[in-house]
Amino acid sequence: MKKLAILASGSGTNAENIARLFHQGNRIRVSVVLCNRKQAGVYERMQALGVPVVYMPNSSWDSDPDRVIETLRSSAPDLVVLAGFMRAVRPEIIEAFSGRIVNIHPSLLPAYGGKGMYGHHVHEAVIAAGEKKSGVTVHYVTEEIDGGEIVMQQEVEITPEDTPATLEAKIHPVEYDLYPRAIVKALDELEGSVPPFGRQEEVLKPEALSAPLQQEKREAAASSDSSACQSPDEAWAKALYINNYSDAKAEQARIRVEEGHLPPPSPGSKIPSPQISGLHPAVADAVSKGVAIPKSYMWVSVVMAVLFSTIPGLVAIVYSASVSSRLSCGDIAGAGRASRNAQIWIIISFVLGVLAATLWVPMSLL
Repeated sequence: MKKLAILASGSGTNAENIARLFHQGNRIRVSVVLCNRKQAGVYERMQALGVPVVYMPNSSWDSDPDRVIETLRSSAPDLVVLAGFMRAVRPEIIEAFSGRIVNIHPSLLPAYGGKGMYGHHVHEAVIAAGEKKSGVTVHYVTEEIDGGEIVMQQEVEITPEDTPATLEAKIHPVEYDLYPRAIVKALDELEGSVPPFGRQEEVLKPEALSAPLQQEKREAAASSDSSACQSPDEAWAKALYINNYSDAKAEQARIRVEEGHLPPPSPGSKIPSPQISGLHPAVADAVSKGVAIPKSYMWVSVVMAVLFSTIPGLVAIVYSASVSSRLSCGDIAGAGRASRNAQIWIIISFVLGVLAATLWVPMSLL
């Protein structure tokens, strides 16, 4: 199992998204979170997920990096993830975890990166420059601010109506989607295995690829075996460790979910019996022949179910009404009998309604 150590400073929404997503599986876990603020929201978020948070004061990050290094090493992380961490990482820490620290930046690096470019400052600069697109970049951390090798990028379109605030609102969902995928890719690269998304996918739009990456894409395509080609869905399935995936099975599942029933048979064909196993023989035969069950069956069944419970219910109401009249006449014994009879018919009404709904209606449909 791979372990992540997260560095955070604020509310911890990105850290929570990463931890919650990976804790659903059994391959990657967040082992520890280091925070430089005592009152940050990340403590509560991580507590709900059972992830320990260690307070590391700013003085340690500034003048005692060895303490930070030892704390991180104690959890043996395979990758250190910066998620809303609002401090520069000392060179000693970067060297101790060389090539194993990643950060997320709210622009398409190398544009709008470097000193002072963080948070809303980035979005304000992008809007002020009249850019047509922005995006999110996950990159390795080096001593050069925002200058490390890019792991993955994703673009966001900018409209003339966008403001720094609306652009930020567009960026956040992309961060939540991109960062976990980039973490998986970085871990696979550290293992020396083939990344689930090739180098050509670093920028998700082909036109945004640099010339070297385009050349690498062509070389990879020329050298790869055609039988190993994957659809985007199959690549996703591999990245998420879903075994026995196929596009055909996915399409069948999608049809079942969206339409709520088996797909109609083609003219002159029959649906294979495994798809209709478990159905009543009469229904299976009708479905295989393309014959629909009349809708009137449903209406008759519902009406009969209502009648089964309504008639005893009316009898119960009559007995209940007679209780008051008998009491007003002083017939205590008669009122008691009427009350008991009302209770009995209420129970009968309930039982018949349940039986009709669970037995008579389904059997009549079949």
